[in-house]
Amino acid sequence: MNGGTPPALVPMVKRTDRPPPVHTKTPNQLLNLLEAEDTEIFEIDRSNLVLQLRTIRRAINESAEEMEMVAIERVFVKSVSQALARTARKLYRVSADLSALQQMVEQARPPSAPARSSRKPPQRNRRKKPG
Repeated sequence: MNGGTPPALVPMVKRTDRPPPVHTKTPNQLLNLLEAEDTEIFEIDRSNLVLQLRTIRRAINESAEEMEMVAIERVFVKSVSQALARTARKLYRVSADLSALQQMVEQARPPSAPARSSRKPPQRNRRKKPG
């Protein structure tokens, strides 16, 4: 019985009559799986954050360039043009800060899991009840 598989494809189809056995995991194996999942989540979060920082930085740079060009062209009165130029410089500084932050996030590694101590907690001295 080939379950509806065309005869020409029968040799290529793997036949499974029963589900694969489920192997129990030791506590260390389960901990390793959790750590792997944490690492995967970290990588997703880091990638999303880098993308957001890059998008914000580019938008700020474009706005600063636009303000700077309008200020240079003196489309507005002198005081407004000077304010636009000052704001453009501030935006460039913010963009540089975001760029540095983006590099830090790109180079970040997941925090190591706190090591479980094998030491016993110190014994407390118990007071004897007056008797």
